[in-house]
Amino acid sequence: MQKFRGLIAAVLVGATMLSVAGCTSVKYIGDEDVFFDALKSNAGISKKEMQYKEKNTDFDGADVEYLTFTEDGNNSYCYIRFEDAKDAMYEFEEYYDSFEDALDDKAFDGSNKRMITKDQGYIVFDGDLEEETPFGGMTFYNGDLNMYGGIYVSKNVYIEIYTFNGSKKDKKTIDAILKDLNLPTP
Repeated sequence: MQKFRGLIAAVLVGATMLSVAGCTSVKYIGDEDVFFDALKSNAGISKKEMQYKEKNTDFDGADVEYLTFTEDGNNSYCYIRFEDAKDAMYEFEEYYDSFEDALDDKAFDGSNKRMITKDQGYIVFDGDLEEETPFGGMTFYNGDLNMYGGIYVSKNVYIEIYTFNGSKKDKKTIDAILKDLNLPTP
């Protein structure tokens, strides 16, 4: 009986380690067409319909290989492939730090998952951010804000996929895109 209990414990520890390992990585999406394919398949947004696309440009003073952004109603989609992974991480850390501040100040009410390492990270959220709370360089002054989605970084790629004050349909679209891209979901 002791051996059986030991075996069960070992299996549970192994399963826990695998589930934690699966939750602590962000898939690297080095090809923007993978991002576009997920948007087209799940939100009906084609590459041509993106509001902003730019190659070999800069973003907040950093060199960027590819930058695209669009909004569809309450949903926002952003993909940035920086030349230097440090710049991608710097952009992500701005959001990560401000989200940590919001949690410390009890200005966010809801569920979230966060992870950050040397070269990757994510913040996924489903909840309300209080009015006038800074978040990644933005501050919302028109009332509390319901946030659903995530912000991701892996190597030199930074991605935002979220809805602010979105409907159930908006949230289903966000989930479908994130699942298609194999990124953590709220």
